[in-house]
Amino acid sequence: MRFQRVTSERELLDGLSRSETAIVCGGTDLLVKMRAGIVRPQMLLDVTHLDSMHGISLHDEVLDIGAATPEAEVLRSPMVAERAPLLTAALRSLGSVQIRNRGSLGGNLVNASPAADTAVPLLLYNAAVQVVGMDSEQWVPVEDFITGPGHTALPTGAFVRTIRLSLDTPPLRTYYHKVGRRNAMTIAIASVGVLADVTDGRLTECRVAAGSVAPTPIRLRAVEDALRGAPLDPATLERARELASGSVHPISDVRAPADYRARVVGDLLARGLGSFVS
Repeated sequence: MRFQRVTSERELLDGLSRSETAIVCGGTDLLVKMRAGIVRPQMLLDVTHLDSMHGISLHDEVLDIGAATPEAEVLRSPMVAERAPLLTAALRSLGSVQIRNRGSLGGNLVNASPAADTAVPLLLYNAAVQVVGMDSEQWVPVEDFITGPGHTALPTGAFVRTIRLSLDTPPLRTYYHKVGRRNAMTIAIASVGVLADVTDGRLTECRVAAGSVAPTPIRLRAVEDALRGAPLDPATLERARELASGSVHPISDVRAPADYRARVVGDLLARGLGSFVS
């Protein structure tokens, strides 16, 4: 196997044009898959020094994060904490200090796990990924980018340069929680994120996303539509619990049965909305 540290996008695209190549940044997911024999690349293309894939910038109501930016750098960013606090909250629960120092935001998305911690907030910020190929560039919504467990809409020979978040002014209220089998270094059995605005006791805006309860992280749009405009009272919290539990169709696996996952989603949503009651 060959290893190449690329210094330009042209060099990266040239490398990706060859068969059996893979991009490595932190390698926190890729190396595990290689050891397990799930993937067997013949060449690794290291993008850790590719400037165009790094950095955090804010323009108007748009936040751009380079796909190779380490998760720890995003977590430490005061700009992200102020303007996209739900992403900061999700990153706090991701892996360990060591994993966040190595792993990248783009890598977490491209790995395409149904339990990807960062996917839930990115869905709620209506994020898109900038997909770059040899002769094309396009923005693909995160909601369309992850297509199944371990699968994305990334074409062969292309890479993700930037993740773009659409922000709200002022920032909406936030809630994020995931349930796992241990308190640290856990893969979510179920996770829920909420962005909401409450005016005069009513949910004037409500966005809900969940992880680990479908083949991909998902927006619960029917739940959002049903709750938007509702009074934030005990009856609405109970309705939210029932709607959320009935809107997901998880699988049973070694970590949890399907019915437990569905109940957890409902409980987390009710708890999250309840935290907004003043």
